[in-house]
Amino acid sequence: MHPLPNYPKFKQLSLEDLPQIKERLQAFAPTVCELSLANLFIYQGSDKTQFTLINGNLCFLVSPPNEAPFFLEPIGQERLLDTVDVCLAHTKKLARVSEKPVHLLPLKKYKISCTRSHFDYLYLTQELAELKGKRFDGKRNHLKNFARRYPDYQFKPLQKEQKQAYLNVFEKWSATKQETLLFTKLSYTSQKEALELAFDLFDKLSISGGAIAISGEIQGFVVGSPLNTQTANLHFSYHNPQLRGLSQALLWEACRKIFASYKYVNLEQDLGLPGLRKSKLSYYPVRLEKKFEVH
Repeated sequence: MHPLPNYPKFKQLSLEDLPQIKERLQAFAPTVCELSLANLFIYQGSDKTQFTLINGNLCFLVSPPNEAPFFLEPIGQERLLDTVDVCLAHTKKLARVSEKPVHLLPLKKYKISCTRSHFDYLYLTQELAELKGKRFDGKRNHLKNFARRYPDYQFKPLQKEQKQAYLNVFEKWSATKQETLLFTKLSYTSQKEALELAFDLFDKLSISGGAIAISGEIQGFVVGSPLNTQTANLHFSYHNPQLRGLSQALLWEACRKIFASYKYVNLEQDLGLPGLRKSKLSYYPVRLEKKFEVH
């Protein structure tokens, strides 16, 4: 095994370090999507993620293109306050921090604020697979109408060999978003790079998911991976927006057939986008995973 760097030395994420990073993350059992092994690796192109050990804790330094560099929460709690102080001396900010370490930080010493736009949406997988009860009437109607319009639709597990077919769906989806101010060239590039890496590292990152084909042509797909032993993290969901009910069918089928062994599914954050927030709330999350900034 390659030795991991100790602060003030840093190293870019690389495949040679993946086994050690994976082992530490599995032992830590993260609850927020930024600390999913897959997200750390597939977004390394845009986030320029580096890592180091501080007091034996694994610390990730993220440098996104539209935000000042910041540390994610330390993986480990050895000398936590001292570790946080070292991080703050380096970047002045920790971000996307979950509740657990925040409760251990003295409020008199640190400035801590909630970041609602980055809260993760956590659902009971069985609820999304069954959609029982009056509150899901609308979702079940979408599924019934979709099945009636496309009776030959098929849902199948993702196959990394079909990478190009999935990328074609992403291109069609993104073309419909180019007209909005919210979907920038930067967003398109980072998502495309991340999606390609997800398929290139399919097995190494334990990627799973499924796709819906209609008349033999793939029209939508979802991509996920383990966040912890109880939670599947859904990273991507792309589909032909002209096919009503397709997005609902993708999530429903994936929860029934791909992520059924997990108690929870994490659909990540809404980034403060009103439409996305409304959509995620309409599935009635069992919990919002709060995140904080620490200064």
